[in-house]
Amino acid sequence: MNFFARRQNQPRRKPCPTLADALDRYMQDVSRLKKGGVQEASIARCWKSTFLSCRTLANIRHTDLKRLRDEWLETRKPATVVRRLALLSHLYTVARKEWGYTTLANPAQLVSRPSVDDARDRRLFERIKLRGIPAEQCPRHEIEWIMRATRSAELPTILTLAVETCMRRSEIVGILRQDVDLLHGVVRLRDTKNGMPRDVPLTPLAREALRQWLSGRPMRGPIFTMRPGSVTRAFIRARDRARRQYEVLCKTLGRRPQPHYFADLRFHDLRHEGTSRLATVFGSHELAKITGHHDTRMLLRYYHPRGWELARKLARSPLGRRQSAAIQAGAAMPTGISGRPAASGKSDEAGQSRRAWM
Repeated sequence: MNFFARRQNQPRRKPCPTLADALDRYMQDVSRLKKGGVQEASIARCWKSTFLSCRTLANIRHTDLKRLRDEWLETRKPATVVRRLALLSHLYTVARKEWGYTTLANPAQLVSRPSVDDARDRRLFERIKLRGIPAEQCPRHEIEWIMRATRSAELPTILTLAVETCMRRSEIVGILRQDVDLLHGVVRLRDTKNGMPRDVPLTPLAREALRQWLSGRPMRGPIFTMRPGSVTRAFIRARDRARRQYEVLCKTLGRRPQPHYFADLRFHDLRHEGTSRLATVFGSHELAKITGHHDTRMLLRYYHPRGWELARKLARSPLGRRQSAAIQAGAAMPTGISGRPAASGKSDEAGQSRRAWM
């Protein structure tokens, strides 16, 4: 058999789709089934707007992706660029494994990702004060300012639940009335980020907020009408409005506003705040059950104790109480703490003093 005869007997290769067509199929076959499908659709639109959208997958080179990466890094955060490259890389993987393009190379694997440091330790300010101004005019907590500033009827209750229960934004807006047990103070979450349902205990404040919100409402169905994206947008508007109101109040009183209040506060920071608060009540394994973390190491990203909170906890510990009692009793500080050596012939007294401080 000659060369041309062999070529005629070989099956033809499937025509490689363009990036735009592949993204459409990916959205239909893959993203539609994911919880983060809405976010992936936004990333897909970003790829479609690039100069690569009309190229076939086989004609996209890693140098093209490096060029886009560098352009994006000038105006976007590293985490955003990493998510865009990750989606493209997974698209190539699906095309090879599921769509039959087995010889297709993945150029995204040859592009180095920018380093991402997205850990946050933002806590809510709880001591906003203007001297001589009562709390009715100047709330002490950032969250109170935001609740007053919002024009949404649902947002105050959502914010309360976010801080008091550590629930995610999507979990809060997905609560069903039949899953709220006010008698025992528990909310059953069926649709969670990791796919595992869990029970979330309610603090007295969260229970009261839900009781007031559910009064006179249907006994079944979602308790909120807002969607996750609309919650974030309403939060940003209320936060910015609260900052402007705070600045106006300071200007009226001739005071200088603090630059840190309301600055860089995100809705997800409320989950950090709630986790840090509940960490003073529950151990790490119990807390992970409440927050929905499978890995306690990931839980540490959400635990940000303040220095004065740790100092207060230390002072209230058995060690702190013993040392406080020794100070009040006038016990001499042991050698090595006061910097003065114990007097000769007083070793027994020094030993008793040391035991009082330990």
